[in-house]
Amino acid sequence: MTKKLTALLLALALGIAPANAALPPKAPAKSGPPVIGSGGGVLIGPTLPTEHSHYAVLIDAVTGKVLWGRNENVRRPMASTTKMMTALLLLEQGHLNDVVVAPKGVDQVPPDSLHLSPGEKISLHDLLYAMLLRSANDTAVAGAHYLAGSVPAFVALMNQKAKEIGAANTHFVTPNGLYAPGHYSTAADLAKIAAYAVNTQPVFDQIVRTQKYKIRRSMHIYDVWVKNTSDTFLKFFPGADGIKTGYVHQAGHCFVGSATRQKWRLIAVALDSGTCREDVESLLNYGFANFAPTTVVPQQADVGTVSVPLAAGPAPVQAAGDIRVVLSRWQPRPGFEIRVMPLVPQPAAPVRRGTKLGTVVVLLDGKMQAMGDAVAARDVPVQVGAALLRTTGRAGLTLLKEMGVGLCALALLTVGGMIYGTAAKNARRRRRRLAARVRGVDS
Repeated sequence: MTKKLTALLLALALGIAPANAALPPKAPAKSGPPVIGSGGGVLIGPTLPTEHSHYAVLIDAVTGKVLWGRNENVRRPMASTTKMMTALLLLEQGHLNDVVVAPKGVDQVPPDSLHLSPGEKISLHDLLYAMLLRSANDTAVAGAHYLAGSVPAFVALMNQKAKEIGAANTHFVTPNGLYAPGHYSTAADLAKIAAYAVNTQPVFDQIVRTQKYKIRRSMHIYDVWVKNTSDTFLKFFPGADGIKTGYVHQAGHCFVGSATRQKWRLIAVALDSGTCREDVESLLNYGFANFAPTTVVPQQADVGTVSVPLAAGPAPVQAAGDIRVVLSRWQPRPGFEIRVMPLVPQPAAPVRRGTKLGTVVVLLDGKMQAMGDAVAARDVPVQVGAALLRTTGRAGLTLLKEMGVGLCALALLTVGGMIYGTAAKNARRRRRRLAARVRGVDS
């Protein structure tokens, strides 16, 4: 055995990889049981995910960076994971205290429901708990009628929102995920939708991490407890905090799961797998074991200057907060390029310290890895000449306007005087010629 091989095996045995060690390949392979440490599920040494889904992805919840994927952009029916988008729209455009009235026909929605009856009343707040925890199909229909008046109108809003988020391989036909031709998404798009929901809607994030909840309703008051279909995952997986399960025959078992450890959140998706929960857990363990968020630009770090109209010179800017990039634990840190993209249009001086003036962009090989706000590092005053112009500008404009009126009047008087003078001179000449003719006749 060579010294180089011996050193490598010793490093792996101690959980320390050499700086130039490559990431494991994307193809999954079975690994040994995870070694759980005080860090809450951090594995020792390079690992591979053990999963069976043919459509899976693992992303960083903040940056959206894909850490592992298999057929993550292949379109698939996605069952009740659909309800993430339904809940997102209801939270963005509805009001939690509004009363939702169950529409006609709601009692005909297939099972896995809240057993709503037409005319039954429930707050939007409690309807969302029933939708996301129990995965009640009828609540999604009731929510669609509440917000848009009909299911087709609501589905149009779902598809519009998917485009806004960047879920380009997603198309909705139903608000609950019951199978319908043309209703599809991908593992990557579902992860993107989940990340958008948990990062923009605190109520969504609170609901999906709840194991059990008691709702209030106007009918069927014996059925008020809703239990999270992800209950086992939430109870036993370290750091688990959501998000949504799904199943119909055509889609198979689906799961969008997330976990947070040491203030770092990952989201994993597994579609069409009989072991989708285990697949998601393996992917999350893999992520926490092999990657780590690294601060590339610390908060208040100077990142350059931008031009500010009416200022004496370029204004220094700094990062409004830490800008982090997820990196492999087993590879050396690459050389990043930091750029500042100024706002368009840029606010004019004076500018207060902390005012956003642009965006800090972290690039690697020309590709964006992360971004954050660039703010004024100090107060930016107005240039002296510009300040004088700004201060006197309005008064000067008024004065010029008044002077303009006076000058116009003076010009009119001058022209009028000239015209009058010329006319008077001509009149005098005519009178003299007339007088001369008269004297000639008299003589």
